[in-house]
This record gives sequence, structure tokens and C-alpha cells, in this order.
Amino acid sequence: MTFYTFMMRTHLHEGDTPKGRLAESMKISKERFPKNGRGKFDGWHRLIRSYLECHFDDDETLAAFEESWKEYVACVKK
Repeated sequence: MTFYTFMMRTHLHEGDTPKGRLAESMKISKERFPKNGRGKFDGWHRLIRSYLECHFDDDETLAAFEESWKEYVACVKK
């Protein structure tokens, strides 16, 4: 499962929360948002974070990404 898919399944319908807003923004930019493959979590983390830093320059979005990424890695590794 990609990080994008994880966010759509777990946070898209949260409403007005940082993770919900991040998921909604990801959905809006679906064609441009980087979609990772299997493994290489560190590399994909850097790539996605870099994308977010370029497009969403606020600490709340980046914090929501970091929390969601940890959830994603835990989900995929179990």
C-alpha cells in the first residue's frame, strides 16, 4: 500500500483536522503527489516530505505528515 492510499483510507474523512486537511490536499493534487513503492521507507519519506515542503509551507501540515508517516510504516510493517 502506498502512503497516498493509506491517507485516503485512514484520514480523508476526518474533516477539519490536520491529518484530514493533509489527506484532502493530497487528493486534490492526486496527479502530482509522489506515490511510493514498497520498501525504502527513508528514501520515500524524504521525497514526500520535500514535496510537501515545496507545496505546503506550514508546520502543522509537516507535523501531520510526520505523525501519519509513523502510522503508515507501522501499518505496513505488521
